[in-house]
Amino acid sequence: MDTPYAMQGTYLTSSKQYAICQQHIKSFFTALLLLSILFLQYCATNESLVRSLSNDITTTGFLNDDCYQCTVTAKPDAGVEGLVAGRESAHINLIQSMEPQCYAELFAAAKQLNPSAFGDSSMQSCITQQLKPYVDKRILIATYFNEDYSETAVIRIYENGLKKKLASLRCQ
Repeated sequence: MDTPYAMQGTYLTSSKQYAICQQHIKSFFTALLLLSILFLQYCATNESLVRSLSNDITTTGFLNDDCYQCTVTAKPDAGVEGLVAGRESAHINLIQSMEPQCYAELFAAAKQLNPSAFGDSSMQSCITQQLKPYVDKRILIATYFNEDYSETAVIRIYENGLKKKLASLRCQ
């Protein structure tokens, strides 16, 4: 009696062995499904952070508790004509305004986080001195030119617990 090729060899012959094999296959696929769900959940929780930190160049403010983003735009001087001259003028103005603009934006953010710590305008100098270590850590992320020949810079300030540190600024 000829048996087909599929029936020869080391194939399972008892229903008990077949049931055990089926159980192992189900366990394997269940574990695989669980790992896939955990991986997708990990990706979903980190996706917003990755997107906000790497691709967002339009937001001004906190991207998360450790990162503040400033966007600074500078126009060319009045009377400058031509594409190259306009861009050069805008670039010079941008370089000169990046630091003061970052100070102003961080000051406003700190004031918004803790308005009671900013009693009067005389405290601005004190707070500005406390902001210096953060502004000195600024990183230029991107620059681009706009249609009106102005140039925009995207600057980020990274510091562990930056938002909490700005909220706790005090002057006496």
